[in-house]
Amino acid sequence: MLTRLRGLWRSARSLPILRAPLVAVDRLWWARVIRRSGVVDAVYAGIQLGRPVSERHAIRAYVRSGFASGLSLNPLFSERLVSGQLSDSGRVPALYAYLLTDPARIETSCAWDAPAYADDGRSPGSAGPLGDAWRALISGRSLVLRGGATVTLADLHAAAARILRPDSPGSPARLPAGVVLRWELGPEDADGAGLRAPLQVIDEDRRSPESDGRDTTLMLEVETAPAEVRLQAAQLALGDPRVLLIERASADIADPPPGSVLVRRAPGALVTADTLRALIAASASGPVAPVWLSSDGTIASAGVLVHDGAPYRVFAGHPAEDARSLGSALPVAAIDAPVTARTIGAGTEERTLLDESVLGGRLGDVPAPMLREDGAPPEPRGLRAAGWTRGAAGLAPRYVRSAETFRLGDGTEVPRLRWAIKTGAPAGPRGESWGETHFARALAEALERHGQYASVDARPARARRSSGLDDVVLALRGPHRLPAPPSAHSLLWIISHPDEIGADEVADYDLVYAASTSWARAASERFGSEVRALLQCTDARRFRPSGLARGTDLVFVGTARGIARPSVVEPLRAERPVRVYGPDWRGYIPGSAIAGTHVPNDALPALYESAGAVLNDHWPAMRREGFVSNRLFDVVAAGGRAISDNVTGIVELFGGAVRTYFEIPELLALTEAPLDPKFCDDDELARISHRIRAQHSFDARAGALLADVLARA
Repeated sequence: MLTRLRGLWRSARSLPILRAPLVAVDRLWWARVIRRSGVVDAVYAGIQLGRPVSERHAIRAYVRSGFASGLSLNPLFSERLVSGQLSDSGRVPALYAYLLTDPARIETSCAWDAPAYADDGRSPGSAGPLGDAWRALISGRSLVLRGGATVTLADLHAAAARILRPDSPGSPARLPAGVVLRWELGPEDADGAGLRAPLQVIDEDRRSPESDGRDTTLMLEVETAPAEVRLQAAQLALGDPRVLLIERASADIADPPPGSVLVRRAPGALVTADTLRALIAASASGPVAPVWLSSDGTIASAGVLVHDGAPYRVFAGHPAEDARSLGSALPVAAIDAPVTARTIGAGTEERTLLDESVLGGRLGDVPAPMLREDGAPPEPRGLRAAGWTRGAAGLAPRYVRSAETFRLGDGTEVPRLRWAIKTGAPAGPRGESWGETHFARALAEALERHGQYASVDARPARARRSSGLDDVVLALRGPHRLPAPPSAHSLLWIISHPDEIGADEVADYDLVYAASTSWARAASERFGSEVRALLQCTDARRFRPSGLARGTDLVFVGTARGIARPSVVEPLRAERPVRVYGPDWRGYIPGSAIAGTHVPNDALPALYESAGAVLNDHWPAMRREGFVSNRLFDVVAAGGRAISDNVTGIVELFGGAVRTYFEIPELLALTEAPLDPKFCDDDELARISHRIRAQHSFDARAGALLADVLARA
């Protein structure tokens, strides 16, 4: 009922006659909740607004428009950092949303670790860890920031006032020895995501100072950063002597001493801590950079080479797999990425690390190439050896793969075709939480084992510049339609949302598959075009039993989809032991039930095998049309058991390894302890698991797809 009321309230805002009064009511309610929380710092708000304000005026400025521009009402709370962790991101003030959810696991500041504070034996009252820490500060006590320094409220106010003052003092004149991470922050960094990797690196070094024998310093350039980022940077420097500020980009700063490593990062770039470590290690032999990926996930640059005297970016517009096909590193005329590393005084040969990548950043001019001693650029070694030949000439040569064949295990010789698997997932970190992303990668790996060359494209790259090189385009049809670019063979595999498929979409493709036998049969008759049944499947190389002991708790992995999913909410209401892993559950279930916002894909097999049972449900259209979720294939292949809403075909596929329900009382009966009597015994489960891995693997599906494509050739 509450979810329905929320939906009606949101829909009413779209009506012009109701929008203004409803927005006014929203603001009054937001202000009331925030004022009653007791966490508003009028002094801190006034520093940002440039004038002294009362608590009431600070709240009014915040709920009217300030939250949208990053205004914060508390020094321990960063608006956009918190907003990105909540399901109502950007629609309502983050502080309001924080106060209405279970906030124990929410990061509120880059400089103060709220989850660690909550874990430190405290029992926060109202407003969660933020409220508890704030009450300590206003009572005159101190607080420990992330870097270990102890600060008072006066310290936080002074740091904020200084960093926002136009006449703030100059920058340090010299970089220290060791490893220096020089991070330029800009408007793109308002959510704090770009700071996670360097903070993780210096935190690791702080906990283990002997890890590489050198101190690590994080230097933050903040002149072009928005106010909320400058405030966070000032607190980081206040809390940790290893964090230094550069407040004037024009400051004349000398390189660190010889032997030191200098890593430079431009605004907006997202890089992992593992990639930073790899860059630091590799820089001992000369300047290095990772493969630079555009915001759509395609290559912006794998370094700079020279053709007919003109520099160009290698593989610009290609999928990332093309760079990885060259090996581990590529010598280039100039490194080209928003994150680079060099060891002062080391070699000069510049290389791109092809196993590492950085996402985002501003695309500027092509860097000037590094020339050899004889004045010529280095030879583009590695391209031809990896099967690439130069095609059309020009400023940016078009590379194509040489024709190849591959001999399968049965002795059959097949051509090595270039496959592009298109998904509806977003590029970058957001796409990692989409099942389509991992489904596509597993299918690509299976195609490679069949001698094919396969890449995966996120939705923004569905029509990338290098699409003309692809022999086969396979679109995984989920929630988004993916028009097929021209290719020799176009395939559509409908794995969800069958209610959105029409005859025109089916007609765009040479071959069409659906993950439902009954729907494929009915669609073939309805559309007048053949739709072949091809069920979802599992990666049998990863999802297989490992002998882990089975527990008694229930596990759910997935997003809330913006609703209170009954398969999760109802067992929790009945006090069943449910652990939920997903990014947007706050506000729908108790925070104590959220075991994590993300599960690494490699950790899923063990999680499924060791659970008492895995909860699963389907979109209504999938349930109605017989589309069985691939999660059930994964769970059973891993030796696990599942409880799912009923879909035609589940019983025939999984037998006693999966129990199904139609109504909520049946779900509650299935989730009531003990669980073991509700499922088949372990011997039968092992037989079912083996059959699923043998008959419903990605390798089996890849073989079927390849056979169909070759039959058309």
